[in-house]
Amino acid sequence: MTARPIPSPVLRQISVRAVMERLLRDGATSRASLSRVTGLSKQTISEVMLVLAERGWVRESGKISGGVGRTAVRYEIDARAGFALGLDLGASTLRGVLTDISGTVVAEHEMPADKNPSALPGQTLALKAALLAAADAPADRLQIATVATPGVMTPQGRLELAPNLPGVASLDLADQLRKALNCQVIFENDVNAGALGEYWEAGENADDHFAFVSLGTGVGLGILVEGRLLRGASRAAGEIGYLPLGGDPFAAASLDQGTLETSLGAAGILARYQEYGGSRATSVRDVFDRLNSGDAAAQRAIDETARLAALVVVTIGAVIAPDRIVFGGNIGGRPELVHSIKAILPSVQRRPIRVEVSRLGARATVLGAAAMSLGEMHNSLFSTLELPGRIGLPTLRQ
Repeated sequence: MTARPIPSPVLRQISVRAVMERLLRDGATSRASLSRVTGLSKQTISEVMLVLAERGWVRESGKISGGVGRTAVRYEIDARAGFALGLDLGASTLRGVLTDISGTVVAEHEMPADKNPSALPGQTLALKAALLAAADAPADRLQIATVATPGVMTPQGRLELAPNLPGVASLDLADQLRKALNCQVIFENDVNAGALGEYWEAGENADDHFAFVSLGTGVGLGILVEGRLLRGASRAAGEIGYLPLGGDPFAAASLDQGTLETSLGAAGILARYQEYGGSRATSVRDVFDRLNSGDAAAQRAIDETARLAALVVVTIGAVIAPDRIVFGGNIGGRPELVHSIKAILPSVQRRPIRVEVSRLGARATVLGAAAMSLGEMHNSLFSTLELPGRIGLPTLRQ
């Protein structure tokens, strides 16, 4: 059977992808340098640069002296030719990040979330406008937005498994957000986005297999396998709040919210603190403050929380075997908790697992959403459907 030859437009698109990968990674360079590092002929490089320049993605950036009487034109990506938006729609705070096509963060903004979920589209529009204004970016150059939300967005556009946003499941949220943003929109689980944010921030030091555990109001897990997010058939992979740990999995609250989440989430920690004799606390932050002041009840509550979290680490290690596990969220990102988890782990497992605190803190999810938008923008503009492949993310520049 004779193989079908690849059409010339596909070959050109492969060449475009190779050139853009090098420009995104290495910055301004000459056509001769691009020819050397890509293996493409100088004629092909010249044709590709002409196409990219005509489309507005690449521009001249000066000349390089190559010896007596010789100069070469340098080319660079026109970073402001396109923009990617990342949004984190949290229960209490809405965050946004705008990046240019080179991966540079050009604007960040956040605002308190309205308690009424029906206000989300309007707030999202306001957040987008604030970011574009801060970066002086034309709205028509916004190529794509990724919206990170708690829970899972169904194919019908309903947000489910998001108990911390009561009433949101009744809204046609996906359609309303698409209209508000007026560009291509991707929806992603907030913990998955957090995992991608940590992966992007690590750059060349990123592990291809790692897990991101978010502990806060709720509990969640983001998994990267060979550098790709693992979502599962129903896109609900990582909903570890439903693991039968820390309580009675047959209780009504466990069925609705998840056994682990009722115990390891913020409400469970506060209840545990009071059960151990602690005085009334309005937030887990109060419990940590009292821990650092020598409160015995706070010490017991955080120790038990760390014990449960250590069991989560063992479970993840047995199922996924990641290179490392990163803890984030407003509870999981506390160094005191992660220190206790690491101290407990040797007593429940023999194979060591690297456990770390999030490097990005509250920004992990929104930066992960921006990274997803940036990657999708690059692939839609510079990749090819006939030979699918993904351009690697450029280095995060802040």
